[in-house]
Amino acid sequence: MEARELLDQLDASWYSKLNPRWMDLLGDYVGKELFLIDGDAICQQALNDPLLALGKSQDCSFQLLHAVWSVEKLVSEFVSRQCNFEIIFFERNEYLTLYGGDDTSPFVVSSRRLARTILKTHLMRLYIPVTTFDAPAGDEWANFASSKKPMCIFCNDGSQFATVDCNSFTISAVLLQRRFIFNMLSNGVAVVSLEAAEFRGSKIISFVYEQNLLLKTRKNLMQLIIACRKEAMSILPEPEHSRSDGPPKVPASHGIDIWAQTTVDDYFQANPTDTANDALFAVFLLHLIFLPYIPIGDRSQKPVALHPELESQLRDHIMPKLFDAFNRGLEKHGAQRRPDVDGRIFLNLLSVFTNHPVPDEDLVGLLGRGPIDAVESVKAALQQHVETGRLSFSPAVLSGALGRWQHEKVDSLPPHIEDVPFRLLPFYNEVFDECLKPIHFASEVAPSETTATSSPSRSSFVDDSENLSQRTGWFTNTTTFTDDQHWHNTRKITTGFQEKRLVLYGEKRGGDQPLTKEQLAWLRKKKEKSHQRLMRDIHRHATTLTGAKGAPLRRLVIPSTKQSIKDLVTQKESPAQRASKSPTPQANPKPRKEPKSQQPKLNSAEKLRQRIKEEKAVKTLSESELWWKQQLAGMEKLPTLERKAEHLSRVQRNVKRMEDSWLRTETLLYQVHLDVSRWIADGAREEPQVQARYCVDILRATTEIHNIGVASDAAQSFVRSLLETIGFSDLDICKPSSPTGGPETTKKSLTFQPVRFAHRDRSKSALYPFLTLPSHPIRFQLEHYGVYMDRSMDGEFDARVSFVPDAWQRNVLDRLDKRESVLVVAPTSAGKTFVSYYAMEQVLREADDGVLVYVAPTKPLVNQIVAEISARYEKSLKSGTVWAAHTRDWRVHEPHKCQILVTVPEMLAIMLLSPALAAQWVPRLRWIVLDEIHSIGQQEGGAVWEQLILFSPCPIIGLSATIGNPEEFSRWLESVQEQHGFNYALIQHKHRYSHLRKFTYTMRREPIEFKGLSSEPPSDVKPIYIHPMSVLLSGTRILPEDLALESGDCLTLFQAMWNVADKSPEKRDQLAKLDPQTFFTRSRGRLLNQRDVLDYEAELKSLLADWAKEAEAYLQVLRPIGEALSQGHELCETMPTQRSMYLNLIHVLHDLQRRNNLPAILFNFDRHDCETMAIRLKEEMKTAENKWKELSPQWQAKLAKWEAWAAAAKQRQRVSERAKKTKPQEDEIPMETGSWEDTFDPEEPLPEFSFAGPWTSYSKAELEEDINTLKWAGVQPWAIEALKVGIAVHHAGMNFKYRTLIESLFRVGFVRVVIATGTLALGINMPVKTSIFVGDSVYLTALTYRQCAGRAGRRGMDLLGNVVFYGIPMERIHRIITSKVPPLTGNMPLTTTLSLRLCNLLHGSQHASTAVNAINSVLRLPQLSLASEIGRDEVLHHLRFSIDYLRRTNLLGVKGEPLIMFPLVAHLYHTEPSNLALVALLQGGVLHRVCDLIDLNPIDTKRSLVAVFSHLFARRLLPRLYSGEGALKRLRPAKSPSRIILPPLSPDAYRTLSEHNDQILETFRGYARSYATQYLSEYSDNILPLSKEALPTSTSAQGSFVETLSRKAVRVDATSSFVANSGVTDSSLKTVTDLARTARAGLHLDKNAIPGLDELLALDGRVVNGYILDYFTHGQVGALIEANWVRRSDIWFALQEFSLALATLQTGLEHYMKAAAADPSLESESSDEEDDWRDESGNSAETEELEPGATVTFPVKPAGVTEGDWKVYRAIVLTKREFDEKFKAMWA
Repeated sequence: MEARELLDQLDASWYSKLNPRWMDLLGDYVGKELFLIDGDAICQQALNDPLLALGKSQDCSFQLLHAVWSVEKLVSEFVSRQCNFEIIFFERNEYLTLYGGDDTSPFVVSSRRLARTILKTHLMRLYIPVTTFDAPAGDEWANFASSKKPMCIFCNDGSQFATVDCNSFTISAVLLQRRFIFNMLSNGVAVVSLEAAEFRGSKIISFVYEQNLLLKTRKNLMQLIIACRKEAMSILPEPEHSRSDGPPKVPASHGIDIWAQTTVDDYFQANPTDTANDALFAVFLLHLIFLPYIPIGDRSQKPVALHPELESQLRDHIMPKLFDAFNRGLEKHGAQRRPDVDGRIFLNLLSVFTNHPVPDEDLVGLLGRGPIDAVESVKAALQQHVETGRLSFSPAVLSGALGRWQHEKVDSLPPHIEDVPFRLLPFYNEVFDECLKPIHFASEVAPSETTATSSPSRSSFVDDSENLSQRTGWFTNTTTFTDDQHWHNTRKITTGFQEKRLVLYGEKRGGDQPLTKEQLAWLRKKKEKSHQRLMRDIHRHATTLTGAKGAPLRRLVIPSTKQSIKDLVTQKESPAQRASKSPTPQANPKPRKEPKSQQPKLNSAEKLRQRIKEEKAVKTLSESELWWKQQLAGMEKLPTLERKAEHLSRVQRNVKRMEDSWLRTETLLYQVHLDVSRWIADGAREEPQVQARYCVDILRATTEIHNIGVASDAAQSFVRSLLETIGFSDLDICKPSSPTGGPETTKKSLTFQPVRFAHRDRSKSALYPFLTLPSHPIRFQLEHYGVYMDRSMDGEFDARVSFVPDAWQRNVLDRLDKRESVLVVAPTSAGKTFVSYYAMEQVLREADDGVLVYVAPTKPLVNQIVAEISARYEKSLKSGTVWAAHTRDWRVHEPHKCQILVTVPEMLAIMLLSPALAAQWVPRLRWIVLDEIHSIGQQEGGAVWEQLILFSPCPIIGLSATIGNPEEFSRWLESVQEQHGFNYALIQHKHRYSHLRKFTYTMRREPIEFKGLSSEPPSDVKPIYIHPMSVLLSGTRILPEDLALESGDCLTLFQAMWNVADKSPEKRDQLAKLDPQTFFTRSRGRLLNQRDVLDYEAELKSLLADWAKEAEAYLQVLRPIGEALSQGHELCETMPTQRSMYLNLIHVLHDLQRRNNLPAILFNFDRHDCETMAIRLKEEMKTAENKWKELSPQWQAKLAKWEAWAAAAKQRQRVSERAKKTKPQEDEIPMETGSWEDTFDPEEPLPEFSFAGPWTSYSKAELEEDINTLKWAGVQPWAIEALKVGIAVHHAGMNFKYRTLIESLFRVGFVRVVIATGTLALGINMPVKTSIFVGDSVYLTALTYRQCAGRAGRRGMDLLGNVVFYGIPMERIHRIITSKVPPLTGNMPLTTTLSLRLCNLLHGSQHASTAVNAINSVLRLPQLSLASEIGRDEVLHHLRFSIDYLRRTNLLGVKGEPLIMFPLVAHLYHTEPSNLALVALLQGGVLHRVCDLIDLNPIDTKRSLVAVFSHLFARRLLPRLYSGEGALKRLRPAKSPSRIILPPLSPDAYRTLSEHNDQILETFRGYARSYATQYLSEYSDNILPLSKEALPTSTSAQGSFVETLSRKAVRVDATSSFVANSGVTDSSLKTVTDLARTARAGLHLDKNAIPGLDELLALDGRVVNGYILDYFTHGQVGALIEANWVRRSDIWFALQEFSLALATLQTGLEHYMKAAAADPSLESESSDEEDDWRDESGNSAETEELEPGATVTFPVKPAGVTEGDWKVYRAIVLTKREFDEKFKAMWA
């Protein structure tokens, strides 16, 4: 096959099916991991820049300076984001760089080859590691990849070049690039598209192709790959490369680098003598000599016109040979300094000699004295060629040889164009004027009295020269908008639902008849029942929640304070005064007798109460003693020690009884007695493991006895004697403690006869020699007792909370008492949740109208917090509620009439920017809690978190367990808080309460059949322990801070290090100090605690880090230690198939069940895979159960008996009825005793085949009721069947009622296996014993790993959490464990839409103080955005020009008042710039022309609308593979109904948006030039961005050629001088993207903050996935998956997002028409029932149609609305209805 056919086959069978993910590389994937960048891809990005004048077929320019700047600019994008990367070159991968230009002529190829070599040489001079390989194969590359273990590689695939008309060279280069990508993926290195990468703020977003180690197992694909390489190499020339020997050492006497000298020799040797050609070569050398003397500004030249014959000679012959010679010289010798070539300087110099003969003596006058000296030095170095006459710099010789190419059309100076300054439209606003004072513009039009009082009327971009009053168009109403309504309907924020409008719901509007009283009463009753159901569900959800210790939550009743926040402000209390009013500290919970001198005097009433209390305590003690003696008597009668232990365990589970400290102590003493007795009787009592187990049990019990502190003297003597016997002779935990129970308890003897374990005479030999520790006490504690060590960190009693807080927790409390902002960074389970509830209680206690807002990142977390608040707090308020919830599609209670509001970031941002709330609600805010604050770094939604911090009017509480750069983030946060007037503190705690123990599982290739949970799991499906330090095998030398070691891990690490140190006396001496028995001498007399272990761990790691710095550390230190700690890891090295993973999963869960390690959450980041696993598990358990039932005689007999009983049901009923007639008195009828048949259900899963928790309060009746509810809600049958066996799925696409039920059932213990995506990682209260990562994923990053793994280890329930990696190779596991959390990054939050919303906030609130303060504080920040270099002055410039843009688009009035199109823009803020493009299409009449035929041709009209809206609101880019002519035909699946690629915009829409985009470009070009002129004119733009190499800005050369260059040079203000090297000017840039990416140093233009429409107009040639239009056309989900490549798990969300966009668009138009019709009574069609606890997929009932497109809100066209506007509205309504119908059919 030919190359084209091979490429098409390869793409169709493999490459097009890879389905890459569009991801935030830093935040969601790579993080701080090492990745590679293909050096050729970097060169391609630079050389393919259309602005670059290099390697273009019709231009002889070679503007290397621009190319070098582009390369440095691109690499600096990675450097500035603190990426961990290296650059690699593969010499055999150069083809795509060489043949990826606009053609493959010799000139273009040689130009790109030389540029590649120079750029590669330049990159190697930087401080970034650059490595060159011959090919991605061989030992050199294998060793590099093995040691570095890169996460991924950035490269290009060449699809943009593989067009229909490209030649065989280009196709072959693309084939080889496909093979390169195959090799990377099949060897475990993911591939990221550099060509598609977008640098948004501090993020890098691109397509990620996931690695697949199984690719090489596909035989047909491997054969095709081999054929592709063979065909490509038969076409392409063999690359010729010679490795450089390093930087040359050039003698000082030489005036030329050795590579250049070699180039000259090579050129003259390879080319025969030719006077003209030799002269051209000499001029080229002369320009090289002259370049260092030219100022960078003078190198900005336009293209040079030469004689056509000369241009042809240069392009076709001379320059290819010359470039190839230079390339060979550079490759052979390298360069000591950056080679510099400037094609236009060369061509300008050449035109001097072709058009102006110059005598010899004028060379100095032409070039100046300095260059002439350099020329003489070069001549001396090249004397042999000068002597032969081949090389001459004589002007006469050069002119004589080149004069025949004199060109009549001589370049003239660029025409002088008078610079017309950009004129800003008038704008007057006292608040913004004050902020904008520092940047007053001379070009600003001063507002006149007329313009200051009226708003211009215009339909599109205008300027101040137009007569606006004469403009007509569409949606041109310029009424000022009043923002007092909700974002998703027209209901006013501050008013309740109006009953008079209930007529609009469900009835025609014909006569507009009001509802009857009966109808209103029925609706009220329905609403009340709905609210009752809601509160019942919340209450049920709340009852399953527990506190930190696992106990149920207790509701706190807080009395009304009868005062408001205004009263508090008036009092102006100081923090000290407030503290004095806080509750006084209570006594220590451990009752301790105070010295008499400190006892307070009691009055008679207090004495009476104390006496009653003491009498009650004595009575309780007597009752407990009697009850305990009864239990002892019962246990003594039991025949075995095991039976006694079981009975004692049941006694200790009696929570109520165990509240008695004396009784708890007695049970523990008896437990110790039984442990010793069982030890003595154990047949394996001398085995070390048996000794260790009994010693641990004894030590745990005696430690608790000591902590309780009420043990009698006899008990203490018993315990002390036992501890001395087993080896803890110096332990002081049982020294006499202060008696708190009175002398009657301390003097009591034991209530039982303890076992005798030692002679009374201690001098005798041991009675039982085996009663001893198996090792030294220190080693024993480290090896066996670590889990039970004391974990408190300087814990002290504090009356403010109900537990003993650690030091860092007390610090948080102190800060909150002073009303300071805090950022709390602590691991999951560390105990940071209490912070929020402490602040809530503060707010509830201080006033009746203070507000705390709790911001959660997800709706499930909102639901949980709501339930927890309802369980914790109760308060009677005169008006309003204690709490409310508000998300995008769900609302409970009135958000502005509560004291605790739980919401998501988007809703709080809307409320903070709501004018109606600015004066009434915002001043009441006391705290804003930002849970999971690291969400600020997310690709989508992160900017909203930033806005919340910027506009918060009160102190904030930030909570997170995973912030990669807390100090850096904290500095920015502190600056914001200080600007708002609040003190701030960062509080970190780095240690988990419970350790996480990590495992992986082996698996069978051919799994055996599952036989039930009572059977033994397969022996070859077993856990393999992963020692944390086994990651040393990966070569890592820097360990993450949170890679914690248990005490036993420390001991094994010490032993492994000792084995390594055995060969080095120096190391052995260093390590001897860390011998446990030596290191822990300070802890003699007490048990080790967690802090001791942390200190020991730190010392071990510190010493290991020192050893790792040695030259051969990996081979001599790290690998031996890693191998010693990696036993069994070789069994889990390979990548399993998905089938093998699924089939073994049931056995893994079976094994976890046997080890008592359930409940568990299985994390997989693909929703479809989660569902598939649940279905497989359910089916395997059902299959095993059915098979067991078929083969079990007992079951068959039982079933037969039940069937017989069931068959006799009617007979029993008749007997019962006769009995009733015989004995009519009901109380005389004997009650029939229930039998097992009554409750038997043959379909009910048997416990042997179910993971459902057997010990739970969840009844069968409750399960049946819940199942019926789920069926009614539309939950799929497989999910219900899985629920019956304790298996559930949790991801955002599942039914909301189902998810909520799953969370509750998981907490009560019925559901014990949950398969989830990341929805359970963010703060959901579902702690487990085991977190399992099932299969690898690009979403399994450092951040998600820590969040998901953190679910394991339930504080108060588990001392240890388990983390299982299942189906993941060990190498990848090591990478995950050692990965570091990426730093938080930010966005440019001040977008054009936000500028509009700020103006709306000021205007609508009538300049409320909270609004003014928010704007002033934000605009005065020195750094507005996190991780941004944009300063205040630049932000103000951006704001002023954004305001001008809004003025010109008819969105903002002259005084800053929002105009009527505001809601369309503001409520679609997250879609910017599409929201602004929508306004342009409306005002330009494009949508009116589309909708004009809505009545005559509704089908095509609706499809056309969907196509337009898909461009605006559903942009999913397709890889370059799909662009280009013929691509779709080759890649589209056969018979697919999908078009796949979204059709381009109509010519009408394209023209309108292009004109709009041009105006945007002009506006922000004006901004860039204005800022550069005002602030940067005195600063030279002459320094390369990465190497910091400075180019000259002036020259000492005074030659005429310099003067000519200076006159002809183009001048720029905002454009980089390096880009201007290609002749680019400020005014020549045609796109916003180019304007932003070519900005000069010091000017920060973020194209994402400029509302440019380049992407909408597809100016980059990329195509968009038409999945929305395709679904609207055919309604087939399967086609979206197979043809449109939308992942099944993403479909629901993608369609829902588009549906919400349509709903918002409809509501925005209703806002417009309501104002235009001047009918304030009109209400929206969509209701906002506050008590709608419903499924996410639930929707309001459809209203009956009045006429096509009319709604109950607007049954007829309102007065004041044009016919065209009315048609657009109706068409959008019809489109939305049809789309929603198809959408509902998908998930119904």
